[in-house]
Amino acid sequence: MSLHDYGGDEDSENEKGGKVFKEFDCPNCDANNPWDEGFRSGDEVRCYYCGLSFKAIVSDDNRLRFKEL
Repeated sequence: MSLHDYGGDEDSENEKGGKVFKEFDCPNCDANNPWDEGFRSGDEVRCYYCGLSFKAIVSDDNRLRFKEL
């Protein structure tokens, strides 16, 4: 399992206080994946193109990273 950085733009903060992201670029195939309902740290996301799943992790400096599941 590896951890990948993603410098995507966070769109907002949700009512639970975490950054909500609306898209991500897959660390495996580099495809852009829009995520309508949004995701935040701790959520699992799946690439629509290559099918790999990742856990989203937001660091203390608000940098989005992915851990392959």
